[in-house]
Amino acid sequence: MTVSPRNYDESGNHIQADGVQFTYDTMTNLPVPVATQPSIYTGTGTPTFSAVKGSLYLNLTGSSTATRLFINNGTTAWVAVTTAS
Repeated sequence: MTVSPRNYDESGNHIQADGVQFTYDTMTNLPVPVATQPSIYTGTGTPTFSAVKGSLYLNLTGSSTATRLFINNGTTAWVAVTTAS
């Protein structure tokens, strides 16, 4: 990607280059995932919310090999991943 001064704008936590806008987390300075990309979530209990297919969920209160990690296989369908102890 070629960035020229006339089409480059950095304001707040947004950078626009060649007409494409990137958003960055202001604390970590890492790019915020595009809505179509999988993400990693954390929480307590079994996930029931909607997420992008391939997203991961770490259950902070999971106490067995089948309740610690979940992967989304579409919308609100989460599948437990068996982990080592």
